[in-house]
Amino acid sequence: MSLHTAPARSTLSAGRRSQIESGVLPLGSTPRAGAGDRRQMSREQRRAQKAPGAAGGPPSRRTPVKVGGGSRFPVVPIGIFASVVAIVLLIVYLVIQSGQGKSLSGPDKAEADQSTSIPGTYVPSEGRGHETGTYTPDRPMTPFCDGVPHSGSNAAAAATPTVLPSSTPAAATTATSNTPGATPTVPTTCYNSNPPSSGKHLNVQNKVDVGGGNILPRIPPDPNVYPPEVEVPRDAIPHILEHAGVFLGYNCKAGESACDAVVKQLTDMVNDRIDNHSDRVVMAHDSDLPENSVGISSWTRVLNETVDNFNVSDFEKFIGKNSCRFNPESFPC
Repeated sequence: MSLHTAPARSTLSAGRRSQIESGVLPLGSTPRAGAGDRRQMSREQRRAQKAPGAAGGPPSRRTPVKVGGGSRFPVVPIGIFASVVAIVLLIVYLVIQSGQGKSLSGPDKAEADQSTSIPGTYVPSEGRGHETGTYTPDRPMTPFCDGVPHSGSNAAAAATPTVLPSSTPAAATTATSNTPGATPTVPTTCYNSNPPSSGKHLNVQNKVDVGGGNILPRIPPDPNVYPPEVEVPRDAIPHILEHAGVFLGYNCKAGESACDAVVKQLTDMVNDRIDNHSDRVVMAHDSDLPENSVGISSWTRVLNETVDNFNVSDFEKFIGKNSCRFNPESFPC
């Protein structure tokens, strides 16, 4: 009995074989399985074929499809808005700055400070600067402005002014706009207070003959109480103040015991302030002051009292507050 061996079943369906033979479907390609082919596929292959987004399949209805047309984020409008806001803020800042003007600090602020909490009367600054030449006893000094009380004993005074109440500075007269540091409408060719409280002054000098054979060690003089015969030149006083100092002057009529007692009180107080508080004070006889009176000055501040209304605490408070208050050259304080 002969055995008939059945031909092996082809793994390709008739349709797929026909497609391959006709060239429609390239050999080796794996098109989507038909109903007959699905039986030959493993369970995992069938699951992968059914999965959304599988290669070769159409996009799922549930899968969002990106539509062309660019980003939806409004970059250009936001950029324009930010630019406009930045310009507006810049304009506001510039307006505020122009309204405030230049802010003062340090010595400039101290110079312009008119606060009533600072002892003494505020006197507008006449600026800073050095005079030329050395001092000699016959050198003409800068005159006092009209209206500033003084003794009139110095020939350099232009005229006898009208006596004003104590501590009242001269009224503003003319101005020189090209003077560094000078306040507009403030005189700069005469001293507007007695003692002077700002303005041009003698430059630094050593071993200065102040008359009568008396030698001042230097201009401006160092903090000290000087003997009555050693008088500080008027034009050296603003230099004391520029060096963070205070000048205290007195002028007693000969034989006036009450005035001498005032000088004694001041001498003790000033020595204490120098020795125990490191205050920068120069005390000396000042023939420019009216007789039987005392005057004290710092930069843009002045205080005058007569012997009759003298109170030593007024001068101590003045020194305590004004010593080193104005210190443009950073002297040790």
